[in-house]
Amino acid sequence: MGMSSFVLFKRGGSTSVSNLLSTIKNICMKEKLFFDNDEETYDSEGALKYTRLYISDTPFKENYSRTLSFSVYDEPYEFQTVTYDWDDTQNEYFKAVVSDDFDDNEDLLFKFLFAFLSEFPDARVWIEEDWFYNLDDMKKIKASYNNDWCYIDPKTFN
Repeated sequence: MGMSSFVLFKRGGSTSVSNLLSTIKNICMKEKLFFDNDEETYDSEGALKYTRLYISDTPFKENYSRTLSFSVYDEPYEFQTVTYDWDDTQNEYFKAVVSDDFDDNEDLLFKFLFAFLSEFPDARVWIEEDWFYNLDDMKKIKASYNNDWCYIDPKTFN
């Protein structure tokens, strides 16, 4: 399908890339996922502002098709703030973690995002539709997992 996922924090409520990176590494260890990162960008004070990371449930060299790629940004970062017409709260959000296309890896994406939202319960996930997923939604999905979870409006979950 060619869809991306976005982990959002309310504008001003994000955490540093260094903290996100450390948490993601810990998530990968706990969930027995393979992890790598590269393309680090730093500001003039030496703070990490951006990194690219890769997560898989198989060794990278064994099966590249099971790798999820993410860009991780430090707030503020140009072009990463967004609002949604359909969001009644009219909040501005910061896109802190952005995946590339996850087609055929919905299960791996769910595993990672569930663990991520468990660490950051105020974050939201947006997957190019007119809704967000929060930690409660992810718990409902986990209870009766459907591999098409990311194409279903969470308001329809029981």
